[in-house]
Amino acid sequence: MTFLDGCHSLKLECALRNLGFVDIGWKCVAHAGLFFIEPYAIEENPDADLLGFNIKRSKNIIKLIPTAKRALDFALDQKL
Repeated sequence: MTFLDGCHSLKLECALRNLGFVDIGWKCVAHAGLFFIEPYAIEENPDADLLGFNIKRSKNIIKLIPTAKRALDFALDQKL
């Protein structure tokens, strides 16, 4: 899966769950409760290999999860 495919996957999961997301150029960042979720790759290139989805709170990376669905599930289930 490419970085761009990861962005599309995250947008689809957000649409299915009525969550908000923001497009920044060709990249995407989702808002899930207290967390932000974004696709992650080594290179900032749409054709780069996707490594997973970062879950962030402020500037701290909490976890890297392989799928958008599991990342959103994790973020929405956290009670802080």
